Amino acid sequence: MGNPWLEFGILVVLLIINGFFSASELGVVSARRSRLEAAAARGDGGAAAAVRLSERPGPFLATVQIGITLIGTISAVFAGGSLTRYLEPVMRPLFGEASSTAANVAVVLLVTFLSLVLGELAPKNIALRDPEGLATRVAPFFAVVSRLTRPLVWLLDLTSRALLALIGVKGEAPEVITEEDVKAIVKQAAQSGSLEEGEQERIDSVLRFNDRRVRDLMTPRVDAVTLHLGLTPAEATDLALECGDDAYAVRDDLGQGPVIGELSVHDLLTALRTGAHLADLMRPALFVPETAWAEDVLNRMEREGHTRLAVVVDEYGDFTGVLSLTELLSALAGVEVDPEDAGALVRRDDGSYLVDGGMAMHDLRPVLPLPVLDHEDFSTVAGYVLRVVGDFPTVGAQLEAGGWHLEVLDMDGPRIDRLLIRPPEGVIIRQADEE
Repeated sequence: MGNPWLEFGILVVLLIINGFFSASELGVVSARRSRLEAAAARGDGGAAAAVRLSERPGPFLATVQIGITLIGTISAVFAGGSLTRYLEPVMRPLFGEASSTAANVAVVLLVTFLSLVLGELAPKNIALRDPEGLATRVAPFFAVVSRLTRPLVWLLDLTSRALLALIGVKGEAPEVITEEDVKAIVKQAAQSGSLEEGEQERIDSVLRFNDRRVRDLMTPRVDAVTLHLGLTPAEATDLALECGDDAYAVRDDLGQGPVIGELSVHDLLTALRTGAHLADLMRPALFVPETAWAEDVLNRMEREGHTRLAVVVDEYGDFTGVLSLTELLSALAGVEVDPEDAGALVRRDDGSYLVDGGMAMHDLRPVLPLPVLDHEDFSTVAGYVLRVVGDFPTVGAQLEAGGWHLEVLDMDGPRIDRLLIRPPEGVIIRQADEE
């Protein structure tokens, strides 16, 4: 009769080797490629080997799986044939003729427990604490083992591909990283301290920018400052300096006609210095529909190079607003003006809010989550009210939307200028300084 403690020790060693393979697999897969490449550039041979494994993970993963499967099988056979015969005499007084079955059950439970602890949980937790360090240490070993097992890996790969072909699965599924994946990675990096708060906000603003349409960012026609060819260079320059924009749409008929071109502040200063007529320096306007994606407009401006302003038109070709390169870049960088700082949103002591009718809905909803309506083809708070009412309201008009109370306080002709919005009872509105 052999030594039970020696045989138990052999089982533990086998399970620890199994854990080594499991930890190595997770370490190489979880290691950040950028950190490994940086270490490899500093001359770390282990990191260079880890980079090569991550570039072609198939052979490495197959080698690991061969090792885990082989060791797991050996452990099960060894435990079943060795430990059972030591436990059976111990179980006989308690279970009688069923002692053999009881011993087998006890061995299965023991091996399962040790496999989970020594072969999976503990090694993988170690790997997650420092995946790059572990990958750097184990990569040279697995680079050698992968070459030794290459014929077996090739056979297994060929067999699995043949099996997949039989059931109609062809090729490899491409790895697709979605926007939600990127957001989750950014959030995790911020929580771990790898990203500063400002860095996370800038990345989030870039991701949000991809979902913004021109009408969400443009300056509406009623608020847009335009020039016309009847102005002298001095008059146009004074107006531009007063407004502070760096490019302006040019309209015909003393500013009441259609947009016919674009002038930048640089053009105005050139005209002022040389005495040239504004028409001689005017460039063709860039017309974009209000439903266009902001990202596409920015790319178009970059390609054309000469324009710093997009003239926004509706489906009928009528002028509805302007969108400057500065506004696009500000939205991309996340440095848009806070609506509360700009006076478009004012909280009153009674918990209600004074809201500018021209405020963009994408700026309002993070503060006041008004109910979503069907077919939201508007971009401002005024458009929201028009959709709810179905007609132009009058001053003092009151309406309800999902428990929210809205009251029109001021009209500028047909334009809704100012509203009062009162949240439903029980809805807590968080202020910016509380976040």
